[in-house]
Amino acid sequence: MPFDYRKLSDTRRLALQFHLPTFLILSIITLGPLLYAVRISFFDFRLSNPGGEHRFVGFKNYIELFTSKDALFSIWTTFRFMFMAVSLEVILGIVIALCINTLPGIRRYIFTSLILIPMMLAPLVVGLMFNFFFNPQFGLYAFFVRVLHLPLPTAVLNSPKTALFVVALTDVWEWTPFLALMFMAGLQSIPGESFEAAKVDGANSWQTFYYITVPLMAPIIFVGLVLRAMEAFKEFDKPYILTGGGPGTATEVIDMYTYRQAFVSFNFSKAAAICIILFIILLVCGILYGKFILERNRNEL
Repeated sequence: MPFDYRKLSDTRRLALQFHLPTFLILSIITLGPLLYAVRISFFDFRLSNPGGEHRFVGFKNYIELFTSKDALFSIWTTFRFMFMAVSLEVILGIVIALCINTLPGIRRYIFTSLILIPMMLAPLVVGLMFNFFFNPQFGLYAFFVRVLHLPLPTAVLNSPKTALFVVALTDVWEWTPFLALMFMAGLQSIPGESFEAAKVDGANSWQTFYYITVPLMAPIIFVGLVLRAMEAFKEFDKPYILTGGGPGTATEVIDMYTYRQAFVSFNFSKAAAICIILFIILLVCGILYGKFILERNRNEL
């Protein structure tokens, strides 16, 4: 059935007129580069190959991506980083939410405000701060290791065994408060009668948490998990500032590999192919999020 603009009420017609210019501008800004990236991903656009932007190569760039050891290793590194960071963020977010939720009155508001500080900082600033903190010569971490004679390495960012974990810890420090706030909201939405009934039945704290808190908060935990996984999958700032992808390629996540292809090797077609694949992956995650979460919430309402 065709859309009839005249059947809209005056208020809706006015709202549509106000939103239409913004919608068109944002569509052009978003779809223009996306369509251009899709186009050049099927060509051989490299600065070392003049005229390659007009040479059609089909799916060659996509095939090379899934057959290149460096590309596959960067994807594997991204998933490892995402698993370490998001799992720690979820666990610590639940613990912090439970601790703050038990505080009375003004203390709860004070601690809630304090944990927002890491989220207020730009990822670039967070990366620089932790870069200074873990510096093996003058960093605070190396100072404590030497003074306390701890059996720990001082150059943790220079070791392939520890570098990725340290980068993940940096992400944990910045984004755990986000999940903690989500989980606090979930805890406060749980009816108090559930806890009172468990207390009457003689359940201890662990049983109350395992059989009541976790099941009732499962949808919120899942939402936080999906949102943080999508963000961690496209991480770039902190690995770039902390290690530059090193040592070697130990912390080279997929976005850093894309950056290296585009602005170091100047292979724009291959970089565009990677971006399109990442866009498809995140689009699928967004569709699944909308289907299983938003529809569920709509049905509950």
